[in-house]
Amino acid sequence: MSEQPIEGLEPDPALQDPEAPSGYRNLWVPLIVVPFLVVGVIALVFVFFGAIRGRDATLEENLQAMVSGGTNERKQATISLVAQVVENEQMIRDGREPKWETSPEFLERLQQAWQDTAAEENMNLRLALARVLAHYGDPEVRGKLESLLAIPDEEDREGTVRFGALEALAVLADPAAAPAVIPFLNHEDLYLRLGAAAALQALPGEETVAALRGVLGDADLALRGMAAISLSHLGDDAGHTVLLDLVDSATYEAIQAADSTKYGDPNIIQNNRIRALQALARLGRPADMALFVRVADEEPDPAVREAAMRARDALAAAAPARDASQN
Repeated sequence: MSEQPIEGLEPDPALQDPEAPSGYRNLWVPLIVVPFLVVGVIALVFVFFGAIRGRDATLEENLQAMVSGGTNERKQATISLVAQVVENEQMIRDGREPKWETSPEFLERLQQAWQDTAAEENMNLRLALARVLAHYGDPEVRGKLESLLAIPDEEDREGTVRFGALEALAVLADPAAAPAVIPFLNHEDLYLRLGAAAALQALPGEETVAALRGVLGDADLALRGMAAISLSHLGDDAGHTVLLDLVDSATYEAIQAADSTKYGDPNIIQNNRIRALQALARLGRPADMALFVRVADEEPDPAVREAAMRARDALAAAAPARDASQN
C-alpha cells in the first residue's frame, strides 16, 4: 500500500456548475495533502453517516453489528469499525502497537461480510468495508474496489462512492488497477477526473503515463496541472510547461481578467503554486534553478517563497551526485 500522500490541486469552485451535486467537494483539499488512509476514511464516513462517535465495542463486535444489525445499528457499527481501523493504522505509523485487537479469523470474517452484503443497496457501506479489507490485506480487494468504480452515474449521483474508490485504489498502489482508473480522466464530472489523475500517480506504467500526457492540454487548469503533478511522481517531465504555468501568478491573473469570478480564492492559487514548485523540484531539472532562485528572492507570498527555497536547496544538494553520474 502507498506510504506517501497523494498530491493534487483543488479546482476553482467558480469553474463548476453551481447546481451540480457536491457532496464530497469540500473534502478535496484534506484528501490530497495528507495520507488518504488516515483522513480519507474519516472524512468519508463523516459525510456518509454523520460525525464519528466512539463506542466501546470491539472490532469483531462492530463487524457483527454491521452485518446483522438494524439500519441505524449497521451505520453506527460501520462508523466505529472504520474509525478503529484508522486509529490502529495511525498507531502503527507512530511505531506503537495497535489498540484494537482482532482474532486470526478476522480477515475471513470481513470477506464473508462482503459476500453477505453483496445485495446491499447502500454502496457507501460496501466502500467502507472494502477499505477495511484493504487494510487487512484481502488479496481480492482490488477487484472489489473496481466493482465500485463500475457503479452507474444514476446510482452514485454525487460521485462519492466512486471518488472514494479511486482514493482507495491510490492507497492500494497496485498498478494493475490503472485500466479501471484511466477512463475516469474523461468523465463529465471534473472532480472524478481529478480523482483519477491524482490516483494514477500511485499506479505507474506506460499506459498510465500515456493517459496522463493525454490530458495535459485539457481546458481546465486544475486537471492539466494535476496530470503534470502525477507525471512528476512517475519521473516524467512531459508536464513541465504546465507546471511553469501553475507557478506563474500571471496565469491566474489572465484567467481572472477574462472572468472575474474565477480563481478568486487566494488559497487555491497558493496551493497550486506550491504543488507545482514541489513537482518541479521532484523533476530535478537544472534549468529550473533560475526560477527557484527568483521566486525565493522576490515572491511576496511567504508560503510560496518557502516552497521555492526548499526546491532551490534540494536541486543544489542533488547537483554533486548528478555531476558525478555525468562524468
